[in-house]
Formats: sequence, structure tokens, C-alpha cells
Amino acid sequence: MKRLALILAILLILTLVVGCNNTNSQVDNELENKESTDKEKAGSEMDPVDFAKYKGDWKIVVAVNEGLYLMTALEEYFGTTGINIVENNNGVIKGSIYSVQGAPSYRQAEVAFTGNIEDGKLRASYEDEGWEYTGNIELTFVQEKIQAKISRDEVDITPMWGIPEGEFTFVKPIETEKVNMTDEEKEAIEQFLFPAAKDRLGPFVEGDLTDEIIINFVGYNLALGFLDTSGFGDKVEEGVDIVFDVSVMDELAKKYFGVEIKEHKAVDITAYEKGKYTVPAVGGVSEYPKVRILLEDMQNKGIYYAIVDYMFEYPEDGEKMEYQRLIKMQKNNAYVVKEIQEIEYPIDFSYLNP
Repeated sequence: MKRLALILAILLILTLVVGCNNTNSQVDNELENKESTDKEKAGSEMDPVDFAKYKGDWKIVVAVNEGLYLMTALEEYFGTTGINIVENNNGVIKGSIYSVQGAPSYRQAEVAFTGNIEDGKLRASYEDEGWEYTGNIELTFVQEKIQAKISRDEVDITPMWGIPEGEFTFVKPIETEKVNMTDEEKEAIEQFLFPAAKDRLGPFVEGDLTDEIIINFVGYNLALGFLDTSGFGDKVEEGVDIVFDVSVMDELAKKYFGVEIKEHKAVDITAYEKGKYTVPAVGGVSEYPKVRILLEDMQNKGIYYAIVDYMFEYPEDGEKMEYQRLIKMQKNNAYVVKEIQEIEYPIDFSYLNP
């Protein structure tokens, strides 16, 4: 009897355990199904919003002079290769890929495409009737960029132009317009940028400007006599050495960069002690700037880009360009420098009549 009671008790416990496991498994399944449904619902709600951001023009990213190539006002020089998304209708994308060669030939190619978005990718075929070739594209839309894989089918005669073949990244262009400067405006900008020669101010990215860069810039330019100190009165003492107050450093930092020095210190030839800076008065000659073109950023008010040739006058050979820079500036009442890039392959504007 006791043995029978023990067997019944064991069977009861096993039944309860299996029942609990089944219940837990059912609850887990329900939770997983709910999470999956929620994710699918969220995905379906996000997709139209995300893909709506891709409507419009996108420009190819290049390895050299990338910032210049993205500026729409310079397309006449560089040419342009881009993607234009014209329609997004419930995951069906319509658009075109185009490629325009720069001056002087201006060859053009453009192909249209239509495709469905599946797993974040668009796959479609295309035909270029003008240059007589066909191919396929795959576009991936991610992180406000378009990753493109473009292939061409084999043809008997290779076309002389067309859209590129390979893997590329496309980003939003920098919408710019050329500024028609008066002679006075051009001269004022060149005077402002004279101290920004590369031996006194190296290239820097916006946001990376340091106290050391500014102090070095001011110190060297004062030592060489390239900054006007007449408005500072007795805050500047000139002799064998030039001694000037920290307020002069701050004023010049604001004039050229729109900031003040966070921590006053000695940098290279610029000595600092007890609120005074000292540099040797050495004098010298320097390259001088010629502004070739000034562009206004149409999407960011007050932002301008100057392409500047820095020239040097040689006794025998005359004037020669030493290097070319892209200088980003911000204008409120006056310009301040925000960023400087060296242009690896200088642009010859002579035939574009800027």
C-alpha cells in the first residue's frame, strides 16, 4: 500500500513539472512572437521614412580633392557623377545614374532604372542607348549614404564614355554658388588671408583648431611683421623683440578664427610669461594669396569656400604659384577661418573665366 502511494506521488509530481514546462514554453513562444511582430511592425513603419531621405541628388565620393568634387558650383571643372532618386512609391524606386566629364569635353551619359527595395537593397538592369551598352546595378541604402555596385555587360566595341563600373559610395553634394566679388572685396579677402601661408598656418579640420596652432600663427606673423598692430597702442612694444599683452593674442585669435585662447602658454618661438608674449623681430618675405574663386554654401548660412593660389615672386622667373588651398570661412560682420585643406592637384581656372 505504501509502495502504491509512493508511485502515485511521483506520477503527480512529474505531471506538474511537465505542465509547468509546457506553460513556460508557451509563454516564451508568445513573447518571442510578440517581439517579432513588434520588430516587423516597427520596420514597416520606419522604411518609408528612411527611404524618403534618399530622394534627390547624390554625388560619388572620390579619393582626391573629395570636398571640391562634392561642390556643385565646381562641376564645370571636375565634371560630376551622381545618382538622382526621383520617386519612392511603396518601396519601388525610380531614378537615374549619370556621369558628366569635366572641361573641356563635357561628355555625358545617363541611364534610368526602376527597382524594388528588398532587404535594404535595390537591384535593377539598365541600358545606355546613347553609348550603346547595358548592365546591372545594386544600390544599398545605409547611414545616409548609397553604396553602389555597377556592372556592364560585355560588348564588341568599348564605348568612349558612360557611367562608371565598380563599387562606389555616394553622398549628398555640397550645394554651392559662385560669388561675384568686386575688386575691393577680393582685395580685402586676400589681405585677410595673407598671414595664412602654410609655413605659419598648416592645414586643419574644423573642430581641431588648438591653442598651440593659434599662438604659433600669431607669434610667427608678428615676428615677420605681417600683422598690423597699430590699433593696439602700448599693448605692443616693438624693438629687437616684440612684446605684447595676452589681450592682443585674444583679439587676433578672434579676428582670424572667431575664438579666444583657452590656455595661454609658450609655443615654439613665442615665449610667454606673466601675461606677456615675446617673439623676436625677424622680418621676411612670404608667399601672397590670390583668390581664384569664392563659393557660398547654400545650405549653411554664412559659410563660404575660397580656392586660393599662394604665389611667390622670384627675381628671375617672376610670379609663380607655390601651392593651392581650399579655405572654409564663416562670415558674420567679417570673415573668420574655419578650416584649411591643401589641394593635392591644383585647379587651373584660366579657361573657365571665374
